[in-house]
Amino acid sequence: MAQYADIPGIAMQVSRGVVVASIQVDLDDDVLDRFRQDLLDRIHETGCRGVILDVSGLETLDSEELAALRRIIAMTGLMGAESVLVGLQPGVVSALIEAGADVDGLKAAINLDAAFDLLEPQPEPEDETEPAAEADGYLEDDLFLEIESPPEIEE
Repeated sequence: MAQYADIPGIAMQVSRGVVVASIQVDLDDDVLDRFRQDLLDRIHETGCRGVILDVSGLETLDSEELAALRRIIAMTGLMGAESVLVGLQPGVVSALIEAGADVDGLKAAINLDAAFDLLEPQPEPEDETEPAAEADGYLEDDLFLEIESPPEIEE
């Protein structure tokens, strides 16, 4: 195994609460090991909620490299950070599918803006139920609903 300092690193920056990792080097085992360690450390240090893996610099990505990236994505998920792949080249996508690579469950986006959109927290849907005023109760000051007891039935 090569010395840590001799292994090419993958550039990472934090933007909008997301780690953006720009992968521009060939993914051998040493590079993937260093990347995993650096990425998990960065998530731990910053508390980022998401990771964007920019693979636009890769001309090739084989099934084994994708499987290694999937393991890293699973690790980031356990740390609470959702991951999105961005910048997959058409030839890479075609080759992966033709080779039968496991792509189930992977999130991907066409560009960085779309990836950030996927990672943005979604607003809670508003409750569109009708007020219960027509039921056996009434609204007081638009804040509280008091329910009247149903009339007792004599037997």
